[in-house]
Amino acid sequence: MIDLDVLAHAALWCWFGGWALALAVVDIREHRLPNRMVAVAFLGCVVLTGVLAIASADGRVLLRALGASAVAVLAFAVAHILGGMGMGDVKFAAVTGWVLGTIGWSAVWWGHLLGFVAAGGVVVVGLVISRMHRRTAVPFGPFMGLGSLIVGVTAIAPTLTV
Repeated sequence: MIDLDVLAHAALWCWFGGWALALAVVDIREHRLPNRMVAVAFLGCVVLTGVLAIASADGRVLLRALGASAVAVLAFAVAHILGGMGMGDVKFAAVTGWVLGTIGWSAVWWGHLLGFVAAGGVVVVGLVISRMHRRTAVPFGPFMGLGSLIVGVTAIAPTLTV
């Protein structure tokens, strides 16, 4: 039998996964992450984290998610100021930081790092096969979502038992 907290965590990650996919499609097509979509994704994550906190009787999950979201936004804002990172990515970092924060601080680190590694791999391959140039704009939202989803699914999948 699945515990309510496991079900709440699975619901949170399904919600995030759906929005990460939708945002990836838009970012690949238009090189932007629409504010409304990011806001709805974030709001749903906050609500489902509240459900998770109640189901697990652990209010610390909300505080950790809030802190992780703030740290992710700060880190991505610095990258934006230094150049090379879009403001949509900064806003989406609030969402990825939040959901990864529901797992733990190491998930926040690894989820975002994996996104950078995946993006870097695509850029290197693109440069090698001459499909990209030094100034080619790369939509980073899909990589943020992918890194977060890999870490999130890896963390919660073992808890799902039938």
